[in-house]
Amino acid sequence: MERITISLDDDLLEKFDLYIQEKGYTNRSEGFRDAIRHLLSHSDQMDPQDEECLGCVSYVYDHKERMLSSKLVETQHHHHSIPTATLHLHVDENNCFEATVLRGKTSEVRSLADQITSQTGVKNGHLHLVPIKPI
Repeated sequence: MERITISLDDDLLEKFDLYIQEKGYTNRSEGFRDAIRHLLSHSDQMDPQDEECLGCVSYVYDHKERMLSSKLVETQHHHHSIPTATLHLHVDENNCFEATVLRGKTSEVRSLADQITSQTGVKNGHLHLVPIKPI
């Protein structure tokens, strides 16, 4: 492990110290390491298309949209090796929320998430990727 020195504005350090205290970090170094891993895991440069990853695509959709539920299930069945689990919540009379955990190559996971969130009737969607290999 290498030791480094960094300079931070007082305000930024104070906010960081509050953050790591709230999150339960035992020291600043652990907080900085986690922050750097998070930054790198969300960088396009650290997102090779052929690397295995986990992802969670979450989306809100209108369950009254004609055939949408069937289309979403069919899309997932067509890529049966990528989806691993789905959580379904009834938000209100018209809307449902789903979060589907995906596993596969980054390009495959992104493609399936795009196919899900681009369906007519899906109102809002987001993919969160997590690399399997440590950074």
